[in-house]
Amino acid sequence: MLMKKAWNKMNSVYARYVNNEKGAQALEWVALGLVVLAIMGVIAAGINGDTSLGKSIINKLKEMIQGL
Repeated sequence: MLMKKAWNKMNSVYARYVNNEKGAQALEWVALGLVVLAIMGVIAAGINGDTSLGKSIINKLKEMIQGL
């Protein structure tokens, strides 16, 4: 019962923002921000370790910077 009420409330709030163009645009910006944060987190995790992923990220960043 509690989950159903929570779902209905969440769904109504979501629908209100999606039906409102300003709300939809805000959701898009929030989603874009979360993607950027996720990418930054992966880069930070890769740089901290001595893994092949970390070395690959560092090498690609160096190539991009030198290409400027």
